[in-house]
Amino acid sequence: MRRTETGLDKPGIPTVGLKPHLGDLLLERYGERILGGFDDLKNFELIDRLEKPVLSFDLFGGKKLILDLQQYLASFPYAYIIQTRRGTELQELSNKGTHTVEVYISRFPKLIKFIRDHWKEIPNDFWGLLYGYPLAEVHQFTYDWEAWAQSRTNVQHE
Repeated sequence: MRRTETGLDKPGIPTVGLKPHLGDLLLERYGERILGGFDDLKNFELIDRLEKPVLSFDLFGGKKLILDLQQYLASFPYAYIIQTRRGTELQELSNKGTHTVEVYISRFPKLIKFIRDHWKEIPNDFWGLLYGYPLAEVHQFTYDWEAWAQSRTNVQHE
């Protein structure tokens, strides 16, 4: 695997204030193929302002579309990884049918390397920290689910 194919060697240079930002561009270009992660993409400026360490979204499509996404992301100054359940070797995907991939983007290349190497073992509380959620919310969500769910319901009804 070449490092440039996974964006692991990207320096994380910010593009603060650039409009449309990468999230907007991804939604425009691949919107109908994105399964989840819309809010992260809409709020992509949180990555540039270092208010969110990592964002992710899921995408489905054929091998050609996935390789196009990989090439597109490589043209931006962010660390990223695109992976399937089997790993990051996108060239080995079958040309037949569709595939679902998880895409992680960050200005922190070492976090992307960590996700690549350990994504199966990362516990929910650590995912919450990687995604930049408030510590109290991560703790409550992970260790006191019923109270967390109740607090979210109360906030939505106010």
